[in-house]
Amino acid sequence: MAFPTTYTDEKTLPQRFPQFSYSILAGLSGVLIGTAFAWNSAATRLTRTFGNNDCTVNRDTDSGWYVDAAACYFLGTSIGGLILGPVMRMIGYRWSMIACDVIVLIGWLLLSQVYWAPVWVTRLAHGIGTGGLGLLTPTYIAHITDFRIRGRALVFHHAFVCFGVFYAHALSAIVTDAQLTGICMVWPVLHIIVASFLPESPLYAYICCDDAEKTKSAMRRINGVDYDVNTDYAELERYVFEYECLIGENKCRLVRKIIAIGMKLVVLQHTCGASAAIFHAKSVIGGFGLTTEVAGYSDERVYANTQTIITIVFATQVLLCLTTVELVEFLGRKFMLNASAIGMGLCLASIMLYQSFFPTTDICTSAIESDEWHKYVPIILVCIYLCSYSIGWGPIVALIYAEVVYFNKWYSSLIYASGQFVLFLVAYVFFDAKALLGFNKYVMWTYIASCVLSIISVYFCVPETRALPLNRILHRQLSANYCTITRNQ
Repeated sequence: MAFPTTYTDEKTLPQRFPQFSYSILAGLSGVLIGTAFAWNSAATRLTRTFGNNDCTVNRDTDSGWYVDAAACYFLGTSIGGLILGPVMRMIGYRWSMIACDVIVLIGWLLLSQVYWAPVWVTRLAHGIGTGGLGLLTPTYIAHITDFRIRGRALVFHHAFVCFGVFYAHALSAIVTDAQLTGICMVWPVLHIIVASFLPESPLYAYICCDDAEKTKSAMRRINGVDYDVNTDYAELERYVFEYECLIGENKCRLVRKIIAIGMKLVVLQHTCGASAAIFHAKSVIGGFGLTTEVAGYSDERVYANTQTIITIVFATQVLLCLTTVELVEFLGRKFMLNASAIGMGLCLASIMLYQSFFPTTDICTSAIESDEWHKYVPIILVCIYLCSYSIGWGPIVALIYAEVVYFNKWYSSLIYASGQFVLFLVAYVFFDAKALLGFNKYVMWTYIASCVLSIISVYFCVPETRALPLNRILHRQLSANYCTITRNQ
């Protein structure tokens, strides 16, 4: 763990290489998260609609597994995030990561026997495993990387998540559902092997194990065997002491700030609607009537035009995340969040404007004819909307969360679990694919309002953590006039 308080470049590239390598290996868990997240939408042929030609999920006519599995997945992520904190404090980051991988693997194994195990059970296992990884991996990467490369390393993790989503959707067009399940099963096995070679977090070794030699050993593995870890160890001691020595109102004020920042980030991240739209991608994109047949759920393969657009969108998201890897350190966290929110808000507002000029209700029930070119406008806007999410509110939230909510106290797991429960509400209870086409203006206005609120919240009350050691971030949060000074930081 690197806690230098100066900006001198005392760490050379060979010393940073182990940090970046370990962070990339840990970040491969993002592929597990992406494949499990996307499976519901990718394997649409398992849904039996029994003659229902509506492009949206219908709770009255569907066989029921799709919506129930969707609910169980996000409830599982909430449970996984909630229980990870106590589990991690008992067994450490590395073994917690392996345990989450095993749970995801069990989910895939059960899913391969779908006629024996209910789908909702497998999706609950997927949710618990990936929910734990979604909280554990960014925090672990923040603990083992120097502040100069922390942003890049954490955004790479989200790039792997986007790759996992792309991987599942792209392969679903060319393989059977059983083959798709088997191919996705490879990733947890691979990551179990990888995670077994990862070093333990120095912060965990210091706080939970109270073992100086174990802490220094972890630091040497992260920084290189020839690196003098005594300075970093002293900084780690001071870093923990500065938090633990806070008493009374000072500690309460710091905890309130951390909880406020974390809750704003995780709630606004999901109430913008993009996460739910990605989760239900084939329902959303397939609802535009892209072929001569209705693009809905059926026993046949997903229609070619729908699949092509989805593949292009998710491939673009991967590329945008890789671009954000560099931009996040050049432009800063707050700039990327606001650019993302502005892009999503403008796309949603443009869809509303489109509906005012073309008040139609047949986009979802009829194919696009050659003289109806304007019906491609909302398709393009939705694609840009999803891509805008991938430059800010997708990857940057986990980065700031790992930098700000860094102590594994009770509130770190609670904040993350609350965000996943909000995603459950948006993706399952309140989600309607037609909402993105302007049929449900109340939902659209909610998404737009969330984008506006996110811009205001980020501008005033979210810290700029670019190129700051964790102890400097802690000092800024202790500032009495915190919410006013962050505008210029």
